[in-house]
Amino acid sequence: MDSNRREKLTPEQKTYIVGLIVAAIGIVALLLPGNESWHAAGPLNIGHAKVDCNECHTPAPGNFISQAFNNMINAVGIIDSVTYFIYEPAGNEQCLACHENPEDRHPIAKFMKPKFAKARQTAGVQFCVSCHKEHLGVRASVTLRVCQNCHEDTAMDDDPLDIPHTTLIGNERWETCLGCHDFHGNHERNVPEIMSQMLTEEQIQRYLDGGKSPYGYRRLTVIQTMRLHRVDL
Repeated sequence: MDSNRREKLTPEQKTYIVGLIVAAIGIVALLLPGNESWHAAGPLNIGHAKVDCNECHTPAPGNFISQAFNNMINAVGIIDSVTYFIYEPAGNEQCLACHENPEDRHPIAKFMKPKFAKARQTAGVQFCVSCHKEHLGVRASVTLRVCQNCHEDTAMDDDPLDIPHTTLIGNERWETCLGCHDFHGNHERNVPEIMSQMLTEEQIQRYLDGGKSPYGYRRLTVIQTMRLHRVDL
């Protein structure tokens, strides 16, 4: 027998080799510039079609191999920390770079007051992404009952509404809040004083899901206007 003759690969070995080659090609393709959408968590939210990944995300520490290794040893319980792949999650700083509005009725700073400590703990109201989770292909991921987190004790001495706010709160009609109130106040809108004139739940939900605004004309920030008209930033 010729001792120099190479042994033939078994079918299983061939399968492993092909799998490794395909995996290597896939990883390289994912990391090539311009293919960022291939490893995104999901579709971009409404209004973010012209935004590049690196405008909202900063690179995660390390390289792909070290990131994968750290998560592998985390999965088996050797370490407690989780390492993000490729990019770190976006935070308030990245969101406010485009969406900061001095006339915002619910700015982040407002939720840092002591009276909102419970809401911060239970609903994460101090984080933009708690209501606007990215990569879902919608405008907002919040439920229509979001106002319950902060307004359970709301009462008005001279309530202009035909059905008092205290009555609506007592009956837990939290889904009606957004029917009158534009959360961030970034639309030209007069708040109705008659419940029959409020927006329906269906209208609001369609808007949150990405449909046309029922609140009126949208007031854009300067940077949003520049993006709308495709002006280089």
